Amino acid sequence: MKKLLLAVLCAAFPLALAAQQNWKAVTRYDKQAAKTKLTELLSEYVTFDTQAETNAQKIPSSKGQTSFAKKLAKDLKRIGAQNVRVEKNGIVTASVPATSSQPLPALAFIAHLDTTPALSGKGVKAQVHAKYNGGDIVISADKNLRLTQYNSPQLLTARTHDLVTASGNTVLGADAKGGAAILLTYADYLLGNPSIAHGPVKIVFLPDGLNGRGAQALDTSVLGADYAFALNSGNLGEYIPENFNTRYFTAVFDGKRDSSVGHAMYSDFADNLLMAADFHTLLPRQYRPETTAGRNGFIWINDIAHEGNRSVVKGEIHAFTEQEMKTLSDLVTQSFNTVKSLYPKKKGAELSFQDGSKNILTVLPPQMLTQLQNAMQKEEITPVPAANRNDGGYPAVLNTKGLPTVTVFNGTFHAGSETEYADIDVMEAALRTLLTLTADWPAPQSAQ
Repeated sequence: MKKLLLAVLCAAFPLALAAQQNWKAVTRYDKQAAKTKLTELLSEYVTFDTQAETNAQKIPSSKGQTSFAKKLAKDLKRIGAQNVRVEKNGIVTASVPATSSQPLPALAFIAHLDTTPALSGKGVKAQVHAKYNGGDIVISADKNLRLTQYNSPQLLTARTHDLVTASGNTVLGADAKGGAAILLTYADYLLGNPSIAHGPVKIVFLPDGLNGRGAQALDTSVLGADYAFALNSGNLGEYIPENFNTRYFTAVFDGKRDSSVGHAMYSDFADNLLMAADFHTLLPRQYRPETTAGRNGFIWINDIAHEGNRSVVKGEIHAFTEQEMKTLSDLVTQSFNTVKSLYPKKKGAELSFQDGSKNILTVLPPQMLTQLQNAMQKEEITPVPAANRNDGGYPAVLNTKGLPTVTVFNGTFHAGSETEYADIDVMEAALRTLLTLTADWPAPQSAQ
């Protein structure tokens, strides 16, 4: 791997062992060699079936994640990483020792192991579409499965790039495996170039990252990182400094459906199932997921369960600000109260709320975002902040556990679908971003 990367730094750009370095020298490697290594690793890693199991109680939820964790640990040891560990729960951790003479913060770089439970990850065969020259990319002719500039607008900026897809019927798994390929290449480069002055680096691979359970199991106090960066899907320059606040609600309607239906008008008949349906219908349609975008919040019913005389409706409210959260919560309450008033024969009705994840923007240190933006700009990449319209995933979980974590692009698209693909050139840009971010992190002012 080290030979492929050819990490020989140009003598005209010496690296000083100081926190602020000549950043242009840090990533002066053979980019084609780096792309080749990224392609090789990605193509190998996607063959591991790490499909998560929805109903499994253990972590990791699938044997494939354990196999992949062991493979990553083996690769980390081979390149010389230190303190390589695979926990019983499948979490992989490793260290790259500091080389700076100054005390610098410890940075963690994280990827997840699992792929979506909704689509098979077995028998994945990577197809490399070298030097894309426009037009459609056929993933499977038999299924007429293809990438076009209509379903994949990123292709408009991907000419001459090397792209990787699966071959149909499976997920590619690049949202997980792309991050892994980048982190192995990143660690290999740092270990092969000790003249690059940097602080302590932690490499982490999390099982069951998509549902956040792996992040819940990570002992951040033992990890010992000050800041963390998660490698997930996204286009060149994208990073996610915020996500929705999430609030869960449960509405319970008790009625009397076991009365004689034929004599319902003159009995104590009360249709709790209809109450649940009316509650769903009364929620304002302009605040549904399919009618909102960007930073506009929404209300979503994700389950209606009915058994006998009781119906239970469960839903979620997503909002970026506390004020919008209050507004949407009030709308849920108003709809619930309207249903209560419509059914005087009901036996009972209850509405409860429970807060979930919080917007990470409120807890992220500003310096962290500044350093990330600076690293991109030094690599001539335009930073593109994006808001996560879901609950933030495992980065949000890590933030709640006291480890500031930001999601950074890894050059993969259509995550969790048959049309998922990876852009190797964007992956290489992510690699450069991480290297520059690591080498350019300043020492605390008190230590300078």
